[in-house]
Amino acid sequence: MTNQVTYSFLQGGGEMGEFIRKFDWSRTSLGTPDTWPQSLRTTLSIVLTSKFPMFLYWSDDLICFYNDAFRPSFGISGKHPYALGRKGPEVWEEIWPTISPMIESIRNGESSIWKEDLLLPIYRNNQIEEVYWTFSYSPVQAENGKIEGVLAVCSETTEKRKVINQEVTESVQVRKKVDESEQQLRSIVDNAPFPIAVYIGREMRIQLANQNIIDVWGKGPDVMGKLYSEILPELGRQEIFQ
Repeated sequence: MTNQVTYSFLQGGGEMGEFIRKFDWSRTSLGTPDTWPQSLRTTLSIVLTSKFPMFLYWSDDLICFYNDAFRPSFGISGKHPYALGRKGPEVWEEIWPTISPMIESIRNGESSIWKEDLLLPIYRNNQIEEVYWTFSYSPVQAENGKIEGVLAVCSETTEKRKVINQEVTESVQVRKKVDESEQQLRSIVDNAPFPIAVYIGREMRIQLANQNIIDVWGKGPDVMGKLYSEILPELGRQEIFQ
């Protein structure tokens, strides 16, 4: 049987398909591809031909595979192609304390996991970068029914989070400026040497009032938020705005 037939499940798959075909798998616990179980072959075929980012951990050693769609998340320099064929803890040393319990829960037969916009800072582009991920972890069963693989179907959402964070920052800054303006207005009203109040709307709801005007009204200090007509009902239902 030729290598072409034996490794037919590895045909195609773009750059990562080529890397997997050329990789010396005899140096790993998996052995050469002709000895791989059908479950691994089928899963890899799906991973390599998918246009959605996928990452696969296989066997007790959690040997790593990934496809072309996942490749950009490694950045320009860093873990690619180093990650291929390595053990999970070696590849993701910086985030292993976070993702290891999730992977092990899948291997132990617990439900699949879904995370949205989870911050997992990883090493790429020669530094630790804050990276957000939306992903699921799902089990892959071998022929004997044992869970041999954990398939991560994932999408990096870092740019989306940057936009959201920027919008939140801008919103906070706007709110801060509004608060500062309100505080300045309140200070002007409170410190004015003459009676002054600030009203809102046609119904003239009292937003601000200094002590001088409260004394003029003679209605007590609890006037904020009330209507002008409530404070001075003796004026009747006179329309202030015509």
